Amino acid sequence: MMKKMLSGMIVFVLLYSLCLLPAFSAFAEADPCGLRGWELENGYQYVIMGWYPYAKDPAITKKNANDPEMYDPKTYSEEAKAPVLWEVLAVEDGKALLYTTYIIDTHQPTEVDNEKDAKGRKYPEISDYGETDLNRWLNETMIYNLLGDEPVLAAVTEEQYGRLYPLTDGELMNEDYGFTAQRFYEVKSRWAYATPYALNKKLHKKYGSKLTKDSSYGTSDYWVAALKRDDNGQQKTGRYLQLCAGIADPHERGGTNIGHLSFGWLNRTTVGLRLALRLDTSKIQVISGNGSIWDPCRLAYVEDKEAEEPVVVTPPVRPDPTPVPTTPAPVKDRPKLETPGPDVTPVPVPEWAKK
Repeated sequence: MMKKMLSGMIVFVLLYSLCLLPAFSAFAEADPCGLRGWELENGYQYVIMGWYPYAKDPAITKKNANDPEMYDPKTYSEEAKAPVLWEVLAVEDGKALLYTTYIIDTHQPTEVDNEKDAKGRKYPEISDYGETDLNRWLNETMIYNLLGDEPVLAAVTEEQYGRLYPLTDGELMNEDYGFTAQRFYEVKSRWAYATPYALNKKLHKKYGSKLTKDSSYGTSDYWVAALKRDDNGQQKTGRYLQLCAGIADPHERGGTNIGHLSFGWLNRTTVGLRLALRLDTSKIQVISGNGSIWDPCRLAYVEDKEAEEPVVVTPPVRPDPTPVPTTPAPVKDRPKLETPGPDVTPVPVPEWAKK
């Protein structure tokens, strides 16, 4: 009788354990570098990395606001810059996927200097996002404006579209990253808010269009690294680049399909840049912060973690206290940023990284 009872209890425990497995699988484990991906209950872990224009430059006036040179990150006022806030979408295969929390800049996919061609929509045909002027500009210019003095720039890995890029539509429907598999209609997990710099920036002297902000939600558009698809889901070659609409789409400003994946012409429509990169976790280490939006993690570059005394190169010291980009002003029905509270336990930092 006792043996039967013990056997029954063992079976019960095993079955109960199996039932719990799916629940545990929903949580991401922290990598030895200190980073973890999105978690069902805890949301995102945040990282502060890079230095980029955030607020409006005091030097910009009504007289020079249409001059694109006024928005050059190299000459932008230091007091109007701020550290860039990133959320960790995933840590997998030895890499950490980071995504800017805010839309930090604007740019056109294809640059057409001839005004006649621009008006006539005579744009070069492309077969992949990688062929766009935007992709080249991100990897030849912007990445250095953004991370030029950050030691962790050496840990940014080369991916399909280089080192700095928009996410693809497939990635923006990846539930493991905290999004949903839904492509159209309202998808709050894909809503994004632009920095004052991105909203204020003028792209062209003649027809200087600016990034728009939805009047009800405060959200803005941002590009996606994908081309238009036909009814069968196959990508179309040509002049269409996909965009993730924080608002409906370029032709339905303030529409109801908030956060859906739509399409836009490669023309003068100004769309934002919310950007991603991957870091080699064997070359980075969290050195401070608890990962909340109030106390983001700071990362150092590590030359060789296996060495007896690893060489740790820390990021530059910014003004104290560090001016973390603040959450945009409250707007109607805006979803809350998923983040642990300010009092969560700091991320463990190994002794060799504290030296």
